[in-house]
Amino acid sequence: MELIFFGLECIERRYGVRIGIFVELFAPSVGGQELFFEGLSRQFVKNGHTVDIHCIGHASGLTPVEYVDGITIYRYPTDASYNAPRFKMMKRAWPTIIKYALHVRRVVKVTSYDVLFLNQWPLLHAVTIPKSQRAKAVMHWCEIRTGLFYRTIQALLPRFVAKNVAVSEAVGRSIQRYTARPVHTLPSGIDVELYRSLPRNRRSGICHLGRMAAHKNIPLLIDAFELLKDRGYVGSLTLAGDGPALDEIRERARISRHASDIILPGLVSDADKIELLSRSEALVISSLREGFPRVVAEAMASGLPVVTCDFEMNGTKEVVSSYDCGLVTLPTPDCLAQGVLGAIARWDHYSATGRSAAKTLAWTLIAERFEELVVPGLVDRAPSPRGRFSEARVA
Repeated sequence: MELIFFGLECIERRYGVRIGIFVELFAPSVGGQELFFEGLSRQFVKNGHTVDIHCIGHASGLTPVEYVDGITIYRYPTDASYNAPRFKMMKRAWPTIIKYALHVRRVVKVTSYDVLFLNQWPLLHAVTIPKSQRAKAVMHWCEIRTGLFYRTIQALLPRFVAKNVAVSEAVGRSIQRYTARPVHTLPSGIDVELYRSLPRNRRSGICHLGRMAAHKNIPLLIDAFELLKDRGYVGSLTLAGDGPALDEIRERARISRHASDIILPGLVSDADKIELLSRSEALVISSLREGFPRVVAEAMASGLPVVTCDFEMNGTKEVVSSYDCGLVTLPTPDCLAQGVLGAIARWDHYSATGRSAAKTLAWTLIAERFEELVVPGLVDRAPSPRGRFSEARVA
């Protein structure tokens, strides 16, 4: 038996702690934050913790309560039009966000969670958590948005939780301005051992993997690829993924003067993704906004250099610069094309630095970091098969 401390609250636990995760969307929805919380939740379970996911049911036919790999998933409310509300400018169905926020308040009041782990989205749920429960709350910031509304929210929400963590140092620095407490980095992780890196002479082509959405700015990548082909580049461009902009991107690829070298396989399996990353020679992210895309960590583990654009809200640029795993270019077709050639020219360097840095992004290390932040003083001195906690103290 051991004593686990969170702030001023002492909870007696035989094995691990009970973690309530409150996230806008979860599997089968596919996105960076869904993958982050799914991967981290699986590691929490392996570490001996109890994990509940509370999310919005974003599609009809989803099971309200589901138990998967030791994780209990609760979906409420359900709204099949959540991602496509009547008023398109709203992006999300705000009545459903309000219902979810009130539901989170009820859940937190009646459930004895030791830790409340909140995704940044959908924003309002952090405000409705009872004051008595906020000492247990941790908010994960995945990206920074501009505009008056988002700037106001980003200034306000960090004060509603006990701890703030960010997907990257750049996002963390932005949030740090609004709270006196430190903002720690908790990046997206991977199972490093699943990925492989083929040698340079067995690779060819450029790839992009991710959700096909407008903010991914894929037409810019196609423009840059056309310039590369005009200049003699022999490889192909693979755009893997699914999403609301897929038809538009297919049409743009169809009318390209190099259409025969643009491949759109749709949503690919994990095995196909690993294969694509291992045999490509550059991953290109042309997004207008990102936090820390998981595919960047996967590319690093695959020894694949990354090229991205210097857009204000594109957090990928800080990740690439921080890990020295590729190049950041100005957001024009010519500069992006030059960046791809530059990354290929220094392929051995960026491949090696990426593989080395990827080892720090293993889920085991990220979960351990979270445990140390949430329960100060945890030391993994004598791990048991049921849990990792062996010592705790009040900070």
